[in-house]
Amino acid sequence: MSYLWRDTRFSADFLLGSGLRADLPLAAGETTPYGGTSIPNGEHLPYYTQFNTGITHIFNVPGNGTLTARFDVINLFDKIYEIRNGTGVGVGAPQFGPRRGLFFGLSKSL
Repeated sequence: MSYLWRDTRFSADFLLGSGLRADLPLAAGETTPYGGTSIPNGEHLPYYTQFNTGITHIFNVPGNGTLTARFDVINLFDKIYEIRNGTGVGVGAPQFGPRRGLFFGLSKSL
Protein backbone atom coordinates (compact mmCIF):
# COMPACT_ATOMS: atom_id res chain seq x y z
CA MET A 1 0.00 0.00 0.00
CA SER A 2 1.13 3.58 -0.39
CA TYR A 3 0.00 7.04 0.63
CA LEU A 4 0.97 10.28 -1.11
CA TRP A 5 1.05 13.39 1.06
CA ARG A 6 2.16 16.49 -0.83
CA ASP A 7 5.45 15.43 -2.46
CA THR A 8 6.14 12.55 -0.06
CA ARG A 9 5.05 8.95 -0.64
CA PHE A 10 4.92 6.48 2.27
CA SER A 11 4.75 2.81 1.31
CA ALA A 12 4.56 -0.60 2.95
CA ASP A 13 4.12 -4.15 1.75
CA PHE A 14 4.48 -7.69 3.03
CA LEU A 15 5.19 -11.14 1.68
CA LEU A 16 3.53 -14.34 2.80
CA GLY A 17 5.08 -17.59 1.64
CA SER A 18 4.99 -21.27 2.48
CA GLY A 19 8.58 -22.11 1.68
CA LEU A 20 9.61 -24.42 -1.11
CA ARG A 21 8.89 -28.12 -1.26
CA ALA A 22 11.05 -30.42 0.86
CA ASP A 23 11.60 -34.14 1.22
CA LEU A 24 9.47 -35.99 3.77
CA PRO A 25 11.73 -38.33 5.76
CA LEU A 26 10.36 -41.80 6.44
CA ALA A 27 10.41 -43.48 9.85
CA ALA A 28 13.53 -45.44 10.78
CA GLY A 29 13.68 -48.70 8.86
CA GLU A 30 11.04 -47.69 6.28
CA THR A 31 11.87 -47.34 2.60
CA THR A 32 10.03 -46.39 -0.57
CA PRO A 33 9.36 -49.07 -3.23
CA TYR A 34 12.58 -47.89 -4.91
CA GLY A 35 14.69 -48.12 -1.74
CA GLY A 36 14.66 -44.43 -0.82
CA THR A 37 14.49 -43.17 2.75
CA SER A 38 12.34 -40.11 1.98
CA ILE A 39 9.47 -38.99 -0.23
CA PRO A 40 10.71 -36.31 -2.68
CA ASN A 41 8.73 -33.07 -2.37
CA GLY A 42 6.50 -34.73 0.24
CA GLU A 43 6.19 -31.63 2.44
CA HIS A 44 6.97 -27.91 2.49
CA LEU A 45 8.74 -25.57 4.87
CA PRO A 46 6.81 -23.44 7.41
CA TYR A 47 4.93 -20.30 6.40
CA TYR A 48 6.79 -17.00 6.73
CA THR A 49 6.09 -13.27 6.44
CA GLN A 50 8.33 -10.35 5.60
CA PHE A 51 7.39 -6.69 6.05
CA ASN A 52 8.96 -3.88 4.00
CA THR A 53 8.51 -0.11 4.17
CA GLY A 54 9.74 2.99 2.37
CA ILE A 55 9.51 6.73 1.98
CA THR A 56 10.12 8.82 -1.15
CA HIS A 57 10.21 12.60 -1.46
CA ILE A 58 10.39 14.71 -4.63
CA PHE A 59 12.26 18.00 -4.37
CA ASN A 60 11.60 20.62 -7.07
CA VAL A 61 14.87 22.30 -8.08
CA PRO A 62 14.00 25.66 -9.71
CA GLY A 63 15.16 25.71 -13.33
CA ASN A 64 16.71 22.25 -12.96
CA GLY A 65 13.83 19.72 -12.77
CA THR A 66 13.35 17.44 -9.79
CA LEU A 67 15.47 15.47 -7.36
CA THR A 68 13.95 12.34 -5.83
CA ALA A 69 15.24 10.93 -2.54
CA ARG A 70 14.14 7.57 -1.19
CA PHE A 71 14.74 5.37 1.83
CA ASP A 72 13.60 1.74 2.03
CA VAL A 73 13.76 -0.92 4.73
CA ILE A 74 13.57 -4.54 3.59
CA ASN A 75 12.59 -7.15 6.24
CA LEU A 76 11.66 -4.45 8.76
CA PHE A 77 11.53 -6.82 11.77
CA ASP A 78 14.71 -8.71 10.73
CA LYS A 79 12.86 -12.05 10.75
CA ILE A 80 15.08 -15.02 9.91
CA TYR A 81 13.32 -17.62 7.77
CA GLU A 82 14.31 -20.49 5.51
CA ILE A 83 13.02 -20.48 1.95
CA ARG A 84 14.36 -23.96 1.15
CA ASN A 85 16.26 -26.50 3.21
CA GLY A 86 18.37 -28.21 0.55
CA THR A 87 16.11 -31.24 0.05
CA GLY A 88 13.42 -31.75 -2.57
CA VAL A 89 13.64 -32.25 -6.31
CA GLY A 90 15.95 -29.71 -7.98
CA VAL A 91 16.99 -28.06 -4.70
CA GLY A 92 20.76 -28.06 -4.23
CA ALA A 93 21.40 -26.05 -1.09
CA PRO A 94 19.59 -24.35 1.80
CA GLN A 95 18.58 -20.72 1.27
CA PHE A 96 17.32 -18.10 3.69
CA GLY A 97 15.33 -14.90 3.10
CA PRO A 98 17.14 -11.56 3.22
CA ARG A 99 18.12 -10.05 6.56
CA ARG A 100 17.11 -6.45 7.33
CA GLY A 101 18.41 -4.10 4.65
CA LEU A 102 18.49 -0.30 4.64
CA PHE A 103 18.63 1.35 1.22
CA PHE A 104 18.96 4.99 0.24
CA GLY A 105 18.83 6.45 -3.24
CA LEU A 106 18.86 9.73 -5.14
CA SER A 107 17.72 10.30 -8.71
CA LYS A 108 17.69 13.43 -10.84
CA SER A 109 15.27 14.12 -13.69
CA LEU A 110 16.78 15.04 -17.04
